[in-house]
Amino acid sequence: MNEATNAPTIRTAAEAKGGYREMLLRLMTRQFYAETATAEVFGRSIGCAPSLREKFLAAEFAGEEAEHSARLCKLFEALGEDPEKVHAKRPPAAQFWSLDLDNWIHIAVFNFTVDRAGSQQIMEYRDSSYEPWAKEMDSVLRDEEGHYGNGVENLREFARDPVKFAEFQRLYNQMLPVTIKRAFGRPTGPDNDYCVKVGLKRHPTEQVVNRYLEEMLGYMRECKLKFPAMSAFEKIGAEILPSTRTVLMSNQ
Repeated sequence: MNEATNAPTIRTAAEAKGGYREMLLRLMTRQFYAETATAEVFGRSIGCAPSLREKFLAAEFAGEEAEHSARLCKLFEALGEDPEKVHAKRPPAAQFWSLDLDNWIHIAVFNFTVDRAGSQQIMEYRDSSYEPWAKEMDSVLRDEEGHYGNGVENLREFARDPVKFAEFQRLYNQMLPVTIKRAFGRPTGPDNDYCVKVGLKRHPTEQVVNRYLEEMLGYMRECKLKFPAMSAFEKIGAEILPSTRTVLMSNQ
């Protein structure tokens, strides 16, 4: 029994069957798309990073994201899935995250916005009822925490320059809705309920999204960064529940 979810623990790939296996693969695929696309973003950003320190960090982060992706490859293989075929269906990284891979401000906004979204999801997977997946997530989460810390520092740096900060805000208005849609998926529905029931996740998506936004909010208020207008979420079809809308409207 998984203590965090009160659901039976699935200890081997052979035990993952039926609807459970199908949903597990869907969640793992979403994470795999994000990890591989993020590795490409950081790898490409080495060329546009403005300092040696940022270039070295970008290289380090790209390597860590690639290592996370390799862990997922092994999990797919244990389930009888070919990770190459899974990866082949993912859109290009620039399209997946809707950003310019050769523009440093785009990368800085990405680092602040996307990495913490990944961490929030990994917190769920770390206590998943699928034990092989859960065991891989502790070290992944530690890496993601370091990435987010750098993202916060980038936000603070851009906040010191009004012109650059205005561009940061403009890009954030585009990036946050995409992140919520790509990283978290739909916040309601039978799939969401099923994931919680069988322990693939600990909390409903609505709670995870709100936790992500509320944590981000403290850094945003410090630097006077605002959440995007609700129309930005509507434009791309990101489903926003009333409780999430309340968080977003608190810092417009």
